[in-house]
Amino acid sequence: MNRRALSVLALPALAIVAAAPATAADWEFNPSVEAGYLFDDNYRLSTPGSEIEVQGPLVDAAVELRSLMQQSEFSFTPRVRATYFSDAPELDAVDYFGDLDWNFHSERTQTRIRGEFAQQDVVNSEQPDAEVGGDLGERGVGDVARVLVENRRLRASLRPSMNFELSNRRELQFNAGYTDVNFDEQVTDAQQDYSVADLSVGLVTRLNERSSLITRLRGARYDIATEGVTTGYGAELEWSTRNAAQTRGYLRGGAQNVELASGSTEIAWLAGAGVNFVTGRNELFLDLSRNVGPSSAGAVIARDQLRLRFTRAMTPRMSILAGLRGTHDDAIDTTAAFQARSYATGDVGFQWRWREELSLRVAYDYTWQEFRDDPTDATSSGAMLSILYEPQRQRRTRND
Repeated sequence: MNRRALSVLALPALAIVAAAPATAADWEFNPSVEAGYLFDDNYRLSTPGSEIEVQGPLVDAAVELRSLMQQSEFSFTPRVRATYFSDAPELDAVDYFGDLDWNFHSERTQTRIRGEFAQQDVVNSEQPDAEVGGDLGERGVGDVARVLVENRRLRASLRPSMNFELSNRRELQFNAGYTDVNFDEQVTDAQQDYSVADLSVGLVTRLNERSSLITRLRGARYDIATEGVTTGYGAELEWSTRNAAQTRGYLRGGAQNVELASGSTEIAWLAGAGVNFVTGRNELFLDLSRNVGPSSAGAVIARDQLRLRFTRAMTPRMSILAGLRGTHDDAIDTTAAFQARSYATGDVGFQWRWREELSLRVAYDYTWQEFRDDPTDATSSGAMLSILYEPQRQRRTRND
């Protein structure tokens, strides 16, 4: 692990110390454990003829340490995920995660610090599943789903933000972030170290009680080990809405001027639209976006992405779950050797909660990937049966 990665990992720890209350707080511990059996007929998402089929037990355990105070909320969640495949022990993995979230509210300001840490096998890090993975409009670029050798990825990020109320109708938003990604082994066109630093400033104008208009300026610095530094700056306009039932939606458009390491300049368009709502027994998350960022293939790319998650409660104890993620990546530099990539994964299943703290889950998933100029597509099918244990499923709110 290099010195830069160690410095990034130290930042969430410093934030924990700074955020922890000086006096004794009312802490709660929310553990969860999922144990099950996993099957996949092409675990590495390899092209036909080189598939590796796996099956075996899986355990995913986490515990949220959470504190609620009058003006703030703090949580830290360590998590471990382990798989064991008796027929393919070289693909066994133990992955480690840690998520930090601290909020502070005052009369005119709202401050938030989020930190993430993940040390995991590249099969999991480079093949995102259909889980949402972030809020509406959040950017997600990086994976490339080329698993050529056994390898592990270390990812650490820190994202502070602050909202400052200027008046009843206007508000300033400040957002910053730093992400550092390192691989144990550098693999050409597959796993290359990179880092991202970004900053944005926005002016929020409330149009009415439900909707707002945000004018935002943003800048970013992408440092890829094999390519050098690429910078970008641009502007975007966003309309957002939220009602009393917590239905949220947004519509975004903008452009970014990208100055490549080669010295050339390209204009990249930014866009986004999404909605998240609960109505009756149905819950829907839908997000369409176009963003710019680095890829572990060693290039700065534009990503078009669809994220969809749908849940329907058939009864108070039985729910149907379905999700879909689709992405298309292409290099910003039209002269780059990067192969355009299309990727899609979906899952469907059900969850039966036979007791408040115990659930049975059954799910099937399918994944497809295609690279430009590659005559063969890669596909995989998988299934999982698991039991989820959540003894503290109901979390307290600040008003309790």
